[in-house]
Amino acid sequence: MNFKSIFLAAAVSLTTLGVVPEAKAQQCELFDSFSICYEMVGLQGTYNTWNLTVINRNWTEEMQVVCDGKRMNNWSSRGGASQAEANQLAETFCSI
Repeated sequence: MNFKSIFLAAAVSLTTLGVVPEAKAQQCELFDSFSICYEMVGLQGTYNTWNLTVINRNWTEEMQVVCDGKRMNNWSSRGGASQAEANQLAETFCSI
């Protein structure tokens, strides 16, 4: 499964679940070829800070993503994704 497919599946999954910033407990979704876990760890005004972990068959990416509403403000990561992939993941996650 390519990275764009991960985004699409994650977006559908998160949208279906009706994720709201007030959700504080870690939530995980398991799919055939990857899993995604997310947890809101901070809130300041319209800025929400999330811990995000995506694991697929090739790599694991752990990120902290700061969203301003549905826009990505900032992110940091460590893992196997490229910088472009991590940035796209952060933007997509915040847009949901």
